[in-house]
Amino acid sequence: MLISTRQWLVATGIALYLYFALPATAVLFYELYHLTKIDAIYWGYSGFKAAGYYLGVYEYRLLVCLGIPAAVILVSVLFKMLRRR
Repeated sequence: MLISTRQWLVATGIALYLYFALPATAVLFYELYHLTKIDAIYWGYSGFKAAGYYLGVYEYRLLVCLGIPAAVILVSVLFKMLRRR
C-alpha cells in the first residue's frame, strides 16, 4: 500500500494551487471573459473570485489546503485497494 510519487506530486500541486494560485485563476478567467464575452467564463470568474477570497480569510486555510490533498491521496489508495479485490 505504498503511495506513488505521482500521487504525492498531484497532492502537492493541489495544496500549492489552493494556497497560492486560486485568486490568480480568477484574474485569468476575468481577462478571458473580456476577450471572449462568453457569460459562462464570467461565472467561472465569479466562482474562483469568491473561493479565493473566502479561502484567503478563512481561519483554517492551511488545514483545508493540506486536508484536500490528503483526501485525494486517501481516495486514490482506497480505489487501488478495491480494484485489487
